[in-house]
Amino acid sequence: MNLRVVLTADRTLMSDYLGGLFLGFMTTAPRRGFPLLHPIILFNFIARPVPVDGEGRAILAPHGLRRVEAALIESGVVAEDEVAVVPPNALPKAIGPETEVIGISTNDPLGLGPSSSTLAGPYGVIHEEPMTAWKFRELVTSRCIQEARRRGAKLVVGGPGAWQLGLREMRALGIDVVIDGEGEIVAPRVFKELMEGSLKTPCIVKVSPSEMPDPSKIPRLRGGTIGGLVEVSRGCGRGCQFCLPTMRRLRHRPIEDVLADVKVNVRCGKRAICLHAEDILRYGGTPLEPRPDRVVELFTKVSRMPEVEEVGISHAALSSIASSPKLVEEISEILELTERRWMGFQTGIETGSPRLMERLMKMKPYPFKPKDWPEVVEQAFAISVDNNWIPCATLIVNLPGETDNDVMDSVELVERLKPYRSLMVPLLYVPPPEFKGHRAMRLIEDASPYHLELYRVIMEHNLRWLVELADDYSRYLWPPARVFIRRLARAIKIYVSRKMTKAFKDWSATIHVARVEQVARRGVSLSP
Repeated sequence: MNLRVVLTADRTLMSDYLGGLFLGFMTTAPRRGFPLLHPIILFNFIARPVPVDGEGRAILAPHGLRRVEAALIESGVVAEDEVAVVPPNALPKAIGPETEVIGISTNDPLGLGPSSSTLAGPYGVIHEEPMTAWKFRELVTSRCIQEARRRGAKLVVGGPGAWQLGLREMRALGIDVVIDGEGEIVAPRVFKELMEGSLKTPCIVKVSPSEMPDPSKIPRLRGGTIGGLVEVSRGCGRGCQFCLPTMRRLRHRPIEDVLADVKVNVRCGKRAICLHAEDILRYGGTPLEPRPDRVVELFTKVSRMPEVEEVGISHAALSSIASSPKLVEEISEILELTERRWMGFQTGIETGSPRLMERLMKMKPYPFKPKDWPEVVEQAFAISVDNNWIPCATLIVNLPGETDNDVMDSVELVERLKPYRSLMVPLLYVPPPEFKGHRAMRLIEDASPYHLELYRVIMEHNLRWLVELADDYSRYLWPPARVFIRRLARAIKIYVSRKMTKAFKDWSATIHVARVEQVARRGVSLSP
């Protein structure tokens, strides 16, 4: 290969995770401390390297890298045969004397993301470096990349985790440019200036709102994506104060572009397609006005495409589900979902507290009111499960202004959700360094009795449903992967049950105090 530009990502991203996209979250675990998620197990059995063609080019790659690849070619910065997306193990052959720019996409370069902060790092369950940060550092400081830099090649880092990197980290890791924001318009300009030698480095390029591409300017994919991910919408517009995607304006890609991306993935062997949006039920609409007809058209056309065997989604909002039960039912009929052939999706409960909803996420419940949020969540769970949609929901711990009452509101809500097949994940909110007036907390050591009670009810809920959902989820995976996932789920249930029994025995006194105080304060009876 005679490559002027080489694009890559670290091992935690350059994997198809046995065909189960959501298994990728396991890579946010710490390097040490979780025996069942040890790197040897993870990288040999779950996060296996992506397949490559005869030249070492990745057949499947992270979605963001594919967009940058297409943008560089369509802008004329490089010809099609001068750029390639390659996995880390193929870099020594891909990077040569003619390579001028190396681009790396990252989700979590320093391990500061919500999931990794919860499981690892200074605030998480185990105070060890998360695998995301370890593998990113291993990649950028690798011999082949640093030797290329000494020959004059420039190293550019972008992606959802670019915000974590400042000039100090860039100098320590040998990074020349960080692109912070959507890259379809900015990346070609930056790469061209680097190749011409006109951009002074190191530097951080922050993408302004005017440089965020309109839907028609988002180039079509030229290669397959991990998980068969196909972006249909970008941004959210609901304005939750702690969430970057909700701050971006909502845009929808033309359905012709979506279908073209699906065709590319099918050509690369992906028969299962994951439609990506912050809220799939808002496709074609606005943050306030949905367009159910456009959503139905999307699912109908994608599911009917030749060789597409399965269609899933990445995210859906609970308020949209609660307000559109007929739309959910119609999508389920289009996809022919059943009790055992269900569709999982990510969603955010975030809190059971109407007070915090009013203060931090006022538009999240729309068209409902913040005061109705617990009822909205339960209604959405009921509609989802009735239609064979399985929520994997987040609850955020240590939100700004959180009180004991707010945490117990979340406890009550989780207990109301016991009957519904689903999983829940507590995520730790770690305020950015510049945020004054709100202190970061360690998930375990700084937890109040109310937090401990929340952890308990969440873990009990998950252990109730884990094995059943893992068995169903693995049903269509590669047979060895199916066996591995099912055994892993059972091992996790046994391991976590034992650990939880011991931990909550130690915490039982403080948890009991919290529940007694709650009853006294509200005059309610919570289940034991």
